[in-house]
Amino acid sequence: MRVVRDLMGMPITVDVRDPDPPASAVAEAFADLAAVDQTFSPFVAESAVSRINAGRLQPSEAEPLVQEVLALCRRYERATDGYFAAWIAGRLDPSGLVKGWAIARACAILDRHGCQNYFVDAGGDVQTRGWSEPWIPWRVGIRHPVEKDKVTRVIRATGLAVATSGTYEKGAHILDPHTGHPATELLSMTVVGPDILEADVYATAAFAMGRRGLDFIERLPGVEAYAIGPDLVASWTAGFDAYCEAAAPA
Repeated sequence: MRVVRDLMGMPITVDVRDPDPPASAVAEAFADLAAVDQTFSPFVAESAVSRINAGRLQPSEAEPLVQEVLALCRRYERATDGYFAAWIAGRLDPSGLVKGWAIARACAILDRHGCQNYFVDAGGDVQTRGWSEPWIPWRVGIRHPVEKDKVTRVIRATGLAVATSGTYEKGAHILDPHTGHPATELLSMTVVGPDILEADVYATAAFAMGRRGLDFIERLPGVEAYAIGPDLVASWTAGFDAYCEAAAPA
């Protein structure tokens, strides 16, 4: 069962390969994704994020779901030496965490319904479970940052998350929270690990760090990364090749 819908400003795909997967599981996952969008989108006038930024809602008075995300943002700001930050120049933007968090919530719903072999893809950030076919891993490509019809590497993913931050669609939109200026040392940073929330956050933070981002990821257990610079030269962490179909560079 494969369902694609436009939510959160991007195409989101849920692909379940189990025999006779419950349609209610996929419907519930998309309903939750839609609810997350209504709560956190800065483009929805009555979302919690919009009301906080307009001064109509104090963060301390927000609903428990918002409190959970804000607590996670504070946790990962500390874990990344401030290179992941939900507050920049006085405005709240938790989008660097919310997408991965929303994918994780959708996966938890599918897990609760007994789904075992599936992936959830939100705008290129992917969490996989099980196999695409019996004993065949999911194949997740890292898109070339310039040639949109090409991929630079293919990851064999079973129970893995893959998240990429970069200039693919929105240009230089990721800010270095320490300077307030766009991060421009890289074109893309892809992080691979077991958990999509952490992969998403660490991809954003490592991109903001620039070339030092790979050193940061190298120190994290169970997480690998692949970066492409403006010269289109790729570099990666020591364990990254083990996840890939081939060890050829971009």
